[in-house]
Amino acid sequence: MMRCATLVLVSALAPSGAACGEDPPKFSEPMVLGGQDVSAEVLNAGHRSFEMRCASCHGSDGSGQGPASTGLAERPRDFRQADFKYKSTSDGSLPTDGDLDITIRNGQLANGMPAFSGLTDDDRHAIIQYLKTFSPRWAEAKPEAS
Repeated sequence: MMRCATLVLVSALAPSGAACGEDPPKFSEPMVLGGQDVSAEVLNAGHRSFEMRCASCHGSDGSGQGPASTGLAERPRDFRQADFKYKSTSDGSLPTDGDLDITIRNGQLANGMPAFSGLTDDDRHAIIQYLKTFSPRWAEAKPEAS
């Protein structure tokens, strides 16, 4: 209890958003990703959700080498490469947010990815925007129609 109280006192001096047991926000500025302006608030929410739901397989660094990935027949997607298998866009193009949303909502059970249909639209949106931060391609390009 005393340790948490100390953390609360220290967090009062830390950047806003940090509370007992929480890291300070990872993003303080908005970013342009896939041709869209994304707020720091959305990126921070995506980071939190990604760490809770996705990092065990995809890794905290987005490499696809999280601790749970070793037991899967197919390695999870490496988001740093921005090379996506399930998409409606042309070869070599980035996927749309809708493509990523479908994959998150429905999963890819044959590959070991569960469906996250219980997430809210806002949670899925935040995760989608956050995973774009792993590759510089998202800052340079946007999805092209097929």
